[in-house]
Amino acid sequence: MKNIIICLYLFSILVSSLMLFIPDNDLNLAEASNGTNIAADSTESPIREYFTRQKIIWTFDDYRIEFDHHPPHKGFDGLTQLINSYGGHVNIMTIFTSETLTEPYGNEIRNYSVVKEFGVAQDKINKSLEFFNREKVYPQCHGWNYSSDINNEATLAQAYKIVNYTLWNWWNNYHIKPHFFLGASTSGNYNITLALKKFSEKYWDIYGENFRWKKPELFPGTTPDAPAIEYIGKKDFISMFDPLFGNTWGDSCKTLEEAIDLYNTNSQGKEILFIRGHPSSLNDNTSHTVENLTLWKNWIDWIYQEHELININHTQAIYYNVDRENFKVRKNKINDFTVDLTNCQFNHTVLLSDPYGKDDTTWNISDENGVQLDSIQGEGFVDLQSGQKYSFNTDEYVNPTSNTPGFEFILLFIAILFIYIIQQIKKKK
Repeated sequence: MKNIIICLYLFSILVSSLMLFIPDNDLNLAEASNGTNIAADSTESPIREYFTRQKIIWTFDDYRIEFDHHPPHKGFDGLTQLINSYGGHVNIMTIFTSETLTEPYGNEIRNYSVVKEFGVAQDKINKSLEFFNREKVYPQCHGWNYSSDINNEATLAQAYKIVNYTLWNWWNNYHIKPHFFLGASTSGNYNITLALKKFSEKYWDIYGENFRWKKPELFPGTTPDAPAIEYIGKKDFISMFDPLFGNTWGDSCKTLEEAIDLYNTNSQGKEILFIRGHPSSLNDNTSHTVENLTLWKNWIDWIYQEHELININHTQAIYYNVDRENFKVRKNKINDFTVDLTNCQFNHTVLLSDPYGKDDTTWNISDENGVQLDSIQGEGFVDLQSGQKYSFNTDEYVNPTSNTPGFEFILLFIAILFIYIIQQIKKKK
């Protein structure tokens, strides 16, 4: 009898211990009425991966329509195809025309658009347009020409002419509306950004990739960190770097190991990786070209095969910059959340996360009126609209104790102890 009492006492202790692992349903019901605000990137958030998984964007600079940069250019075309094969997006920063072609006209900044007077062959234009119209390829504006002096010293009146001349040339001649403007050598001045802002407000959205001006004394009270329009490199959670394979200027990487070290150094602790490239010279059969194209290919393969990344385009990077802190997430109860984009300025395509590390749970997504919009099993992307609230829930009960160390052992021990008690009772009988 004494042994039975001891066993029952131990049994009660183990059951009490087990209860500590089981969530209090009454507490969760209370949370359903009051709710708890949680960080959008917290471990419980259904959209945490959108913030915690690194995002990547690509830009290739110095494309020129009048040169043979169109497909099948080994650098621009070949490397873009490789990045696209991994789902990546590529900005092609295109210099509208070069100083060589504008020199006969005195490098005049005009208010109208006539490509023919620069003598660009139509077949070159057509081949470039085929390239620009590919999925996940985005032609953007690398200034009106390559004259850095004009970009750096333009008065406000000149800036308006530069911006209008270039962007309307793009539309009138190519039916393309670039959404990014980059001055020569990523420079420019505050007047350029003011002109872009005015154009953007009146016609279509224009952003920047990066800005700096070499003569800040011309613009007292301004800073390269605060242009008049949004730009990608603005936030400290973004890292921009370029391996410069095959280039003779800058600190170019000569080996894959150097490029890997460049990536590891610049990606640590960052949310968006902004990788640039300058492949215009990589288009012949010399050993220099073959070697550097191989470096590019191996580096791109290594990046995608060794890292779990989210591919976004440059406009999405701007949206992320602006709205990063505007998302609100509220935990109503276990597996029931409200994702609030009321304060967001833009729409977002976010990565839906698995609860508690599971990969087969189905999330039901509804609007604030309870109308179901979508159902996603495991991880998946979902489009969310600015100004809206969404309900994320699952009918499946996910017990967070299932992954608790020792939980299964306690259950097994209780079962063995219970059998032992029954046997002891039978012996007494």
